[in-house]
Amino acid sequence: MINVADSPMARMRMSAWAVCDLVQRKIGVETTLHFPTRGRNLLRVQGDLLAAHALGIRNVFVVMGDPTSIGDYPEATDNYDLVPSGLIKLIKQGFNTGVDHSGTSIGQPTNFFVGAALNLCPQDVDNEVKNLHRKIKAGADFFLTQPIYRVDDGPKLIEAYEAKHGKLEKPILAGILPLVSGKHANFLHHEVPGVFIPDEARERIEAAGDGGAKVGVELAVELIQNIKSWASGIYIMPQFHRYDMVAEIIEAVK
Repeated sequence: MINVADSPMARMRMSAWAVCDLVQRKIGVETTLHFPTRGRNLLRVQGDLLAAHALGIRNVFVVMGDPTSIGDYPEATDNYDLVPSGLIKLIKQGFNTGVDHSGTSIGQPTNFFVGAALNLCPQDVDNEVKNLHRKIKAGADFFLTQPIYRVDDGPKLIEAYEAKHGKLEKPILAGILPLVSGKHANFLHHEVPGVFIPDEARERIEAAGDGGAKVGVELAVELIQNIKSWASGIYIMPQFHRYDMVAEIIEAVK
C-alpha cells in the first residue's frame, strides 16, 4: 500500500484524500490516508471522513500534524477540536457503528481501519506509554513509528508498556527513512526531533563519500533484518525523490 501524507511539514499540498482517490483509481494500489487533527474543527473532521469513505478509502492514519508555524503559512491557525485519541474513538466507536459525534445516525456504518503514531524514543517514556494506552483503548488497529535507526528502541518502549498494561498486541510498522549522504544523516540526527542515528551509521555513510546512497540502502536493509523480532512490518519514506533506493530495499528484504 501507499501512505499519503497530508501537507507534511505544514507545506501546502493537494488534499491527501484526493491523492488517495487518484492513486487507487489510476494505479490500483491500496492507500493509507494520513489524517491530521491540525486545522480541522469537529464539523470538518466528520465531513472529510465521510467523503474519504465515499471515495473508497478505508485505511486512515490519525495524527496531530506538523504545526503550521514551521510551514508555508506560519500565520495560519492550528485550531482543533479533537486530539488523536479522541478522533480514533470517534471513528472506531462512532462512525464504524453508524453514528456521528452527537450520536445521530450517519445512515450506515463506515468501515475504517485506523492507525496511530508511536514514538519509540520519546523524551518522556511514561507519557508516551500513557498516550499509547489511550490510543489502544480508543480502538487503534495499528501503529506507525517515526523514522528509526536503532534496533533497541522498539523493545525498550514495548517492555515499558507491557510492564504497566500487559501484552501489546497491536501491529507496529517501523518507519524506515533511507539515508542518502553524510550531510543528510547529520541533518536528521541534529535537527529533527525524535530522530537519533548511531555514530557508527553516520561514520559509515560519511566515509562512503559519493557512494553514500549505496551505504544508506545497506544500513536500511540491516536495520529491517534486525527488527523482525518486534516489528510487524515496515513503511519506507523515500528522500529527495530517490524511489530507486526504495525499490532496492524492498527487493533485498523480500
